[in-house]
Amino acid sequence: MMMDDETLGMYVEEAMEHLADIENDLLAIEQAGADIDEELVNKVFRAAHSIKGGAGFLGLSKIKELGHKIENVLDLIRNRELTPTPDVVNIVLLAFDKLRDMIASAATSNDEDIENHIAALTGIVTGGGQPAAQAAVETLVDIQNPQGRSVFAVSRFDLEQATKGGKNLYLLEFDLIHDIEAKKKTALDVLKNLETTGAILDVKLDLEAVGDLEGGDFSNRIPLYVLFASIIEADIMPALLDLNQSAIHAVDLASAPEASAPEFAQELLETTPPTPEEDRTDDLVKELFSPDILAAAVDSPASQPGPAPAASSPAPTPPRAPEAPKPSAPSKPAPAAAASEPEPASADAAPKPGGKTFTQSETLRVHVSLLEDLMNLAGELVLSRNQLMQAISSNVLHQIQVAGQRIDLVTSELQETIMLTRMQTIGTIFNKFPRVVRDLARSLGKQIDLQLEGNEVELDKTIIEGLGDPLTHLVRNSADHGIETPEERTAKGKSPTGTILLKAYHEAGQVIVEIIDDGRGLNTAKIVEKAVAKGLITAEQARGMSEKEKANLIFLPGLSTAEKVTDVSGRGVGMDVVKSNLDQLGGQVDIETQPDKGTTIRIKLPLTLAIIPSLLVSVGEERFAVPQVNVDELLRVPAQSIGERIELVGDAEVLILRGELIPLVYLSSVLNLGDEFSSAARMVGHVLRGEPAPEKPVDINLVVVSAGQFRYGLVVDELHDSVEIVVKPLGRHFKECQGYAGATIMGDGHVALILDVAGLGRLADLSITAGLEQKSVALAKEEAAKGVREDRISLFTFRNTPTEHCAVPLDLVARVELIQAKDIEEVSGRRVIKYRGGSLPVFSLDQAANVGMLELSGELVVIVFSINGHEIGLLASPPVDAMELDVAIDAFTLRQPGISGSAIIGEHTTLIVDIYELVQTLQPDWFVERTALLPDAGGDGEVGVPNLLLVEDSEFFRNQVRRFLETDGYTVETAEDGLVAWNMLQADPDRYDLVVTDIEMPNMDGFQLAEQIRSDARFTGLPIVALTSLASEEDQARGKAVGIDAYEIKLDKDRLLQSIYDCLQRYAAA
Repeated sequence: MMMDDETLGMYVEEAMEHLADIENDLLAIEQAGADIDEELVNKVFRAAHSIKGGAGFLGLSKIKELGHKIENVLDLIRNRELTPTPDVVNIVLLAFDKLRDMIASAATSNDEDIENHIAALTGIVTGGGQPAAQAAVETLVDIQNPQGRSVFAVSRFDLEQATKGGKNLYLLEFDLIHDIEAKKKTALDVLKNLETTGAILDVKLDLEAVGDLEGGDFSNRIPLYVLFASIIEADIMPALLDLNQSAIHAVDLASAPEASAPEFAQELLETTPPTPEEDRTDDLVKELFSPDILAAAVDSPASQPGPAPAASSPAPTPPRAPEAPKPSAPSKPAPAAAASEPEPASADAAPKPGGKTFTQSETLRVHVSLLEDLMNLAGELVLSRNQLMQAISSNVLHQIQVAGQRIDLVTSELQETIMLTRMQTIGTIFNKFPRVVRDLARSLGKQIDLQLEGNEVELDKTIIEGLGDPLTHLVRNSADHGIETPEERTAKGKSPTGTILLKAYHEAGQVIVEIIDDGRGLNTAKIVEKAVAKGLITAEQARGMSEKEKANLIFLPGLSTAEKVTDVSGRGVGMDVVKSNLDQLGGQVDIETQPDKGTTIRIKLPLTLAIIPSLLVSVGEERFAVPQVNVDELLRVPAQSIGERIELVGDAEVLILRGELIPLVYLSSVLNLGDEFSSAARMVGHVLRGEPAPEKPVDINLVVVSAGQFRYGLVVDELHDSVEIVVKPLGRHFKECQGYAGATIMGDGHVALILDVAGLGRLADLSITAGLEQKSVALAKEEAAKGVREDRISLFTFRNTPTEHCAVPLDLVARVELIQAKDIEEVSGRRVIKYRGGSLPVFSLDQAANVGMLELSGELVVIVFSINGHEIGLLASPPVDAMELDVAIDAFTLRQPGISGSAIIGEHTTLIVDIYELVQTLQPDWFVERTALLPDAGGDGEVGVPNLLLVEDSEFFRNQVRRFLETDGYTVETAEDGLVAWNMLQADPDRYDLVVTDIEMPNMDGFQLAEQIRSDARFTGLPIVALTSLASEEDQARGKAVGIDAYEIKLDKDRLLQSIYDCLQRYAAA
């Protein structure tokens, strides 16, 4: 054996790459059956072949032998001499599992027992053959070098298979010193080169030929023999291989002598009574598919692609049936079909909880272009540092600020690029599940179709590695508990084949992973019964729970509703561990279930754990960070509105938010920061309970947060900026402190604790009770009964002059920057500022509207908007604020170009800015001219003005959208609700050419309206455009499913007009 750590490490890494897609390829081969995809079989064959070749050089004899036997089976499949039945593929899969385990522990692989795998694979090869083929397998041919010394003993069957198609057989004799090392090559390089021109049958490093120093017969050469088959003629071989002609020996298979059976085989033949091959093959398959082996195969992390450590604990060897004798060479043919089906797993064979887990890889592949980007950024950082040092030495404030901005830009890009190096596709986990589900379906007697979506979604390497085990548990539960047997499904009127959908997608800066099955769903009544019986909850608590809360009880420790324990699940462990593991990853898990319709388990994950975006808040002098993944929205309740917006339900204070009741949690109280920090609590107590008032009225600042089943309003003193923070774990002395997820060091050197939203909910003894849900529903019905909800608008407020208050819809604001007036430059008559490595055009209101002139001095705010693919900034004076409020918009009194109206906000008249109209005045070339005319439906060539139906429950948005639709040349009719719109459509089906609808509306929302329209044959040619604030991927997918043609952002005027124009043109041409 010739093995050094570096060469072995290279071999292991390369072998694991070959095995990365083996399982999915074999399952595809099995699915194709007799319709064999030769290219796919060749791919798997080459993988086994490459592994075998390297193992031969390194002296890994067991790996080489097993790889060779796998090759024989694949060769028969490739030549269409063997059909890849499930039984055949099962044996090959388990052989690859064993091969992978041995490669992972390559240094000790020669100690592994592979006898059962070898015998099962040999049984496949000989099973369907004739006696002549059986004899060829048993006959060994002695391959000798020119000196007559035996080098290889290979079965005649293997040699005949290798020389098919006119291939020549060669014995190549490389000198490891002169032919390889002296030419700056490695043995693995030589073997790789050979594989491109032929097939390597065997490799041997002949150390015995070297001799020894004591005997005086030491040779200055180390022969490396390769048994090689190729169509290339002998006279071309020297030039092709860079090898002397004398080292290339053609092998005449017809005259080659037979080799003697090894001594151990002779002894085995003498001591082992003959066994009928059919019985032996059946025994071997039963051993290979015993419950322990099957469970191990399903649990095995071997399916996980990627580099593996050079050595690990050896995998357990397959159990041996005590009555089965050791096999000799097969004595007579046995059909491969004799292989028995895997036996169902039993409780006795149940693997121990925990079992094998996903291993963490210590290496990571990084694209060269990323490394080049990092080097470039490092160079830029050095230059920026030098610029800063020069500016400091010159003591020029402007130069210091410019250098600081430059460093800020470079470090941001450097951070993003470094994070990209850690990103891996979630397909590295997903790709293991086809095998898992296939094996589970066979063991459980079910028919399951696994569908994968979003394999290309990327996550941080740490999250990928931590997600494997929880996801495996959830998929196994869906297969075992969720999907019914074919008989049960048929009785329920379902397809006999159940479906499990595993999908990943991006949403709001997070990655969502969903496990969706169409099975029996969760029995929430049984879950509650078990939880009460185990003392996990009281009967009184159970009565107050919603269906969602009952389903989430499954995450409590030790809770299981399984009738019996199986090898797959049902021990009452695991789901709590799943939640715990996901909590450690910063994730959230949620369950939705419907009886006999199925269950959806939704996991929300951050893209990375190292650096996370967070919202800074403060209570008194203490600052805290709230991970943005938990933040739903920010609210400020003015002191005068507390009585309208906050109510008492029992003893709990709740916020009324769009018909939903949100419990309030005071951060100062839950963390016991002291009474002096409770001015907000005293203010609410004064209004709702008549308690003593604080010294002066205070507004209530709160963050609406969610984590798992918790959703509440976190009341704080102040809301600050959103920043990206580096997460630092808390020391062991603080491990008992609940409510904290870690800490971070701020730019000023102070430490800010990172809040654990779920932990705070538990500290507050928070429960989203059924009573709150019922009251929320009642509120929604009450609002719906009014016909139209109160007009609620999210606005971003600022000042144009110290006395002139203005606002824009918050949904349109892309970013807010704080600058100095001297940062503004005037170029070609236009104002610009340096922004993210480029120039950003900026303007003030007085340039396009009849308002006061902005004073360009001191500190200014730049509100950045994205208009038709261009960014532009509006200059304003601080302070700024974001708020959601009920407001009546006066669209007449102060209406002018660029100002859509006014409203009373607080105690001030506030101008509502129409940013699109302003920008169209200043930058007309950014907007496209369209003609709102289409061929008349009568087909007589006349043109008509399209009539649009606008459905929007907000009066402000309805008036805004209607105005710019009419300005563009359309006629517009409006409806304040989906139900009203549906009645208008039914009353005159041919009246409207297109529907523009909001999504969230009372009585009938936009999805329901679209579904109604598409279900009516009269409206098959009616386009539907949806308006929304922010459309998630999930919402867009749902909209597409119900027939919505396009999604557009509210008040994005030009995009909406272009989308309407495109839809009308497309439908008219259809």
